Amino acid sequence: MNEPTQPGVYVTVTHVETGEVVRQLGPYDTAAAARTAAGEQAGQLLTWSRDAETWRAEKYPLSYLIPADPPTELP
Repeated sequence: MNEPTQPGVYVTVTHVETGEVVRQLGPYDTAAAARTAAGEQAGQLLTWSRDAETWRAEKYPLSYLIPADPPTELP
């Protein structure tokens, strides 16, 4: 049975070779908080890269994926 997901930012942890979702961490208030928590879970600082929609980091054999926060519009 699937429980409804609470609002917030989640870290999806996948196996690099199989793409299988190993676990999901969260929810966190921001992508920055989720990146910090992922590093704590990995037991080391992670080096993050970002495309338009996703933050990514890897500690083999696991990959950490976080949706990027939407850009902040300045006045």
